[in-house]
Amino acid sequence: MKQFLALIAAAAFGSAATYYATVVRQAPPALTVAAETARAERPRTPVAPKADGAAEETPRKSGSSKFGGRNGGNFLPEEIDGVSKEDLAKCKTAMFKTFQDEDVRAARAKMTELRKEAEYASDDQKKDMRAQFEEVTLGVRKATKAAMLAADPSLSDDTVDKVLDAVEERAKQRIQQYQQQKAKAK
Repeated sequence: MKQFLALIAAAAFGSAATYYATVVRQAPPALTVAAETARAERPRTPVAPKADGAAEETPRKSGSSKFGGRNGGNFLPEEIDGVSKEDLAKCKTAMFKTFQDEDVRAARAKMTELRKEAEYASDDQKKDMRAQFEEVTLGVRKATKAAMLAADPSLSDDTVDKVLDAVEERAKQRIQQYQQQKAKAK
């Protein structure tokens, strides 16, 4: 009987918490409209006036990212051997456009599926999945390369390959750092 009463009390408490979270804590509509109006009125980009009266964007601090993220969007090194700064800037722009490409999305979805399958696989099964991972990784690279070349036709195959190699190398380094940190934590 005591367990039954405890279950009923827990259910009632859960229902009350859900009600509070969904109904009571919602902001009144007038407050929401006022906040949206205030947000719309303030300028989106900080500007500094020029001498001739025109506005100019203030430069961001180095290391801060326009795209946010924990690592500052720093997925490419500042310099890559054999790639000019102009081509590197074009590649960064083209790479961000690849996230909108359907072929790249499909290839990344396959990679995600395979990772989910491997998450609960035994060590022997993971060894057997190595060929699948290599195939899917190659598919992601091919799709990304094709999307980058489509996004900016002025880029050469060689330049895009060098940039993709640098991205893969940086990803390997980050994985190794994560594994070392994980080993130290144990």
